[in-house]
Amino acid sequence: MVFLLFLIIYISYLSSIEFGSFKLITFVFLGLSFFCYQVFSTSHLFSLYFFYEASLIPILYIIIKWGSYPERSLSAIIMLVYTLLFGAPVLILIIYLNNSSGSWFIRLLNFSNPSFLFRLFIFLCFSVKLPIYGLHFWLPMAHVEAPTFGSVILARVLLKLGGVGLMRLSDLISTFSFKTNILAYFIIFIIFSRLVCCYQSDIKRLIAYSSVAHMIVIPFLVFANNVLANQALVLVMFLHGLRSTLLFITVGTLYTMYSSRQLVLMRGLILVSPLFRILIIFIFLFTLSAPPFPSFIAEVLFIYSSYILSSDMLYVVLLFAFFGLVYNLNWLRRLLFSTRLDIVFSNSTLKFNQFFLLVLSFLTIVPFTAIFFLL
Repeated sequence: MVFLLFLIIYISYLSSIEFGSFKLITFVFLGLSFFCYQVFSTSHLFSLYFFYEASLIPILYIIIKWGSYPERSLSAIIMLVYTLLFGAPVLILIIYLNNSSGSWFIRLLNFSNPSFLFRLFIFLCFSVKLPIYGLHFWLPMAHVEAPTFGSVILARVLLKLGGVGLMRLSDLISTFSFKTNILAYFIIFIIFSRLVCCYQSDIKRLIAYSSVAHMIVIPFLVFANNVLANQALVLVMFLHGLRSTLLFITVGTLYTMYSSRQLVLMRGLILVSPLFRILIIFIFLFTLSAPPFPSFIAEVLFIYSSYILSSDMLYVVLLFAFFGLVYNLNWLRRLLFSTRLDIVFSNSTLKFNQFFLLVLSFLTIVPFTAIFFLL
């Protein structure tokens, strides 16, 4: 996760150059890097909670300062309310854990006595940042209002903080009585979240909902709580960060060409830029978790871990993969294979700086992904 953090911060910083204000952007990125690094590296429960909540401040500033639309302040407020509403009770709970265990360190905490509500509040606090379906309403709004580099940071780094928090406290929330009570909710909405993606017409909102649909697999891996599930959890978060980065930079590039994010207007790309078309096909295969891309390994580990959790989960996971294929083919078909509109096509030009950033991100992410798996 630390490796992913600095890689994404580097790519996001390059994409923020066009906004100017180098000193201000550098200060914001340094603060964000410090907060997220502390969450990924600390074993101190109070520090985990403090830096987890503090990481909200830089992304709020990015949305309000460099957001695209006048409604960006409302999106930032909704994001703040969601985080604080579910995070504030946890401060009382971790103080209780400290009093009962006599330590702030996670490995020394006593997880045997907490009630169902205690475990639920801890789970919801970190699930808001994933986010799971039902606590996700702030995410599409924040993505739509944020600039491209803000969306990259939001979905690639901040969404991983919730997964890391759940992984750190998996012994607390993976008990049999807790997971059997809420597992049915996730079985229903892991399919419903993919269905929602199939009906999106705004490509940026589509990618935001696809992040929700993809990150909802993390509770299943946390509930499984074995070595294989933990490996799958790390791989799913790591590779989701890489492929979603490519998707959001692609959306930013397409927006500069078509001045729209509506899939019905984004047509004829195969005639505008054949090279861009090839990159989009590679990004599509990476997103789809097709072999030989390493995301295929993460998906296989997830399917196997879900089968260990419950044999009936196999049918749910197959439907999950099928609807993922449906909505990914939908946006690819509209971009590349739909009939072009003359009015839109005549105004679509590919700017060199935007395309160069996409190519640079692609050439940075792919080799580093290969090195990560070789190590």
